[in-house]
Amino acid sequence: VGFCDYITKKSYADVASQSNGRDANSGVYESAYENVKDIFGDCTAELTAPESNVVTYVSQTKSNYDDLISAHELEVQSFCGYGSNAIKKMGYSPDAYVQMAMQLATYRLWGEQGGTYEATQVRPFLQGRTETTRTVSPASAKFIETMGLRPKRDEIDALKRTEKVECLREAVSSHAKYIGAAAKAMGVDRHFLGLALSVKDGESAPPLFSHPLYARSKTWRVSTSHLTHPRFDSWGYGEVTPDGVGLAYSIHPSNCMFCITALRKHDWPDRLSHLLEEALLEMQTLNDLDKAPTSKL
Repeated sequence: VGFCDYITKKSYADVASQSNGRDANSGVYESAYENVKDIFGDCTAELTAPESNVVTYVSQTKSNYDDLISAHELEVQSFCGYGSNAIKKMGYSPDAYVQMAMQLATYRLWGEQGGTYEATQVRPFLQGRTETTRTVSPASAKFIETMGLRPKRDEIDALKRTEKVECLREAVSSHAKYIGAAAKAMGVDRHFLGLALSVKDGESAPPLFSHPLYARSKTWRVSTSHLTHPRFDSWGYGEVTPDGVGLAYSIHPSNCMFCITALRKHDWPDRLSHLLEEALLEMQTLNDLDKAPTSKL
């Protein structure tokens, strides 16, 4: 977020003045020709020589890149039903609420929960970058199972509606607490990473790191990251495991944006886009009906 603020608020003149001590309002811009160094100038002959094979390597790289892009599918869901303003009025953390919508959508896509990664900033610490917030939890599992693999359309039943809303509130609360803990370096994944990196050459890693359950717990079928900025309409990235999805998202005051990626062979992005919309509308209906005044007749 800090990087996004920087690149959207700083002009080229600002950056140039900081690096050269000139006034940002002087209107004087540095010439790229004066400052960019041609690092290939001294080896042009070697690079273009028939025996160098550079042209072959470049062509193969382009081909590999085209194959990689062609193997992927991308779908953008611009959900205009509501955004962070409405979610806050419902009494939820917008990020945790949307994470539960993604859990419900992917559960309905696959018929089970998939390991879910959310990047959490740890900027208060020196050289701190991110910690993992794990969205799959007993509370989120109970919520999605209560909601079901398909909409049950039973929100009008007060008892069933109350059960669903309570499960949603508990899941959102649990996730928000995990985010808070992760931001204070009280997550688990970076600690495990540190332990793994502390194993010296010639030493054997503890059995934990080769345990099948540990490997499964770090297989992120749902890789998520939240970035909201008024000048960013959309952003995204690819999946991090072949049988997973990339889910970048932004939560604006009156709308939400999702960028969904996956390997084309799975045919998931379009289906997941519809399931996200379905989940968000269903969760809104639950809360609207739960707070609606009841007739005294």
